[in-house]
Amino acid sequence: MGIVTIPRYGIMVVAVVMLVVLGIGIRLFLPVPVAEDRLPVTIQIRPGVSFSWVCDQLVEQGLVRDRWDLLLVARLVGLERRLPAGEVTLEPGMSLWGIVWKLRQSEAVTVDVTIPEGLQARQIASILQERGVVDSADFMAEVADSRFVRDFGVDASDVEGFLYPDTYNLYYAMNARDVVRRMVERFFEVWDDSMTTRAKELGWTIRDAVTLASIIEGEIMVKAEAPVVSSVYHNRLNRKMLLQADPTIQYILPDGPRRLLKKDLEIESPYNTYRHRGLPPGPICSPGLTALLAALYPAETEYLYFVAVGDGTHAFNETEEGHWQDKWKFQRVRREVARNKKR
Repeated sequence: MGIVTIPRYGIMVVAVVMLVVLGIGIRLFLPVPVAEDRLPVTIQIRPGVSFSWVCDQLVEQGLVRDRWDLLLVARLVGLERRLPAGEVTLEPGMSLWGIVWKLRQSEAVTVDVTIPEGLQARQIASILQERGVVDSADFMAEVADSRFVRDFGVDASDVEGFLYPDTYNLYYAMNARDVVRRMVERFFEVWDDSMTTRAKELGWTIRDAVTLASIIEGEIMVKAEAPVVSSVYHNRLNRKMLLQADPTIQYILPDGPRRLLKKDLEIESPYNTYRHRGLPPGPICSPGLTALLAALYPAETEYLYFVAVGDGTHAFNETEEGHWQDKWKFQRVRREVARNKKR
């Protein structure tokens, strides 16, 4: 058997390859030198952020010296295109491979998000986006899907009014559809069979009741007034009067909410209850339980009018003449406040 000889250039190629592999191994697996007093760094990775952004954060924090090395490793393992949202804590001196491996295992942390009563769907979408839960455009696209409420027997074109105001524990990486479904399901946990029965007694659908409740929600600052405000609207509906509900005007304003002007009351819209009789086509915000119950169980009054008195409550009246006197009193209070501010 003869002795196999390796050409000298072959030995050089093998040596170069081994050096390259060794160099890569050193860059990948050896700890990245950092200052001794460097503390662990926690990074919040929100949905949709690029891996390039993560690299910049790590370089800025001194955990990585060369962002391109980290990008290369991320590409090799496919992390650059499938970066999980969540929270990850990185220790000083970790190797590039260790950093990438930890980023792949980032935990999807949750956040408590409180949705106040009386918000429109677009306002809820803004809150969710600000908290890093979902993209507002994605959320609004799902709001327009009526299947969420139709599954509960409600004939509606969207889920406005059925996004129940509550505190939700949500994931940063949640799908918008899952968030909408959860909020609608929460509504139907609160809305029970007795409320459906009561709505039928009034000759209403569930959506009708939620629509009136949303108007009541838009009016009240003091919850105890909800049944009285409801009685005004019930009385006006029974007499086939215009509701003349300011919250329905706020709903159609592109720059609202703001102080209403006389010209706002002339806007042509089916939601303008100063021009169209009866309930508007659908809810104008998400009402809470107090407003829902008030819509179904109004106080027994003869009131047909009410106006704010400046402290969060309202003055109620049975006659238009008395109502104008109440409005004049409020205007006088408003002018007095304005004068005091100028002093």
